[in-house]
Parts: sequence; C-alpha cells; structure tokens
Amino acid sequence: MPTRSSLRPEDALRPRLIRREAIQLGIVALVAAVLLATGSTALHVVSGVISVVAAALASIAGVVAWRVGGRSGSLALYVGAVVVFGLLAFLAFS
Repeated sequence: MPTRSSLRPEDALRPRLIRREAIQLGIVALVAAVLLATGSTALHVVSGVISVVAAALASIAGVVAWRVGGRSGSLALYVGAVVVFGLLAFLAFS
C-alpha cells in the first residue's frame, strides 16, 4: 500500500528533508552569487529578485519551524538562509 503524504507542516521538518532543503538553498544561493559576480546589470537584478524571493520563502519556513517547536536545526537553517539571501539581495540592489 502506498504511503500518503501529509499536509501537516511539522511532517516536512524531518532530518532527511531538512538536509535536502539545505542542499537546495545552497544551490539557489550559489546561482544568485554567480549571477551577482557577473558584470551585467540585468543579471544583478535577476540575482536580487531570486534572493528576495528565497529570503521570503525561508522566512515563512522559519516561522513554521518556530511554531512547531523543538526543531532548532531547521530553525537555524532558515534563519541562516534569510541572512544569506538578504545579504545577496542587498549586494544585488546596491
């Protein structure tokens, strides 16, 4: 019998899924940083938009992790991601 996926947010905060989320956030941050490293103004804007959207999504995920409680590893991941993406957005738009 196939397993059903849960719609409860706390079920998405399992260690295996958090590791996968960390890898995905790292790849998005790397892409934004590479776009920022180019000399093109248009790519700086794209990097900034990517960073703002990623920071907003990480903020929402951080609030979910905080409300669930007892998930300090995931909370640290999302707070760190908000800081990194906020810095990338600042650099892109300054």
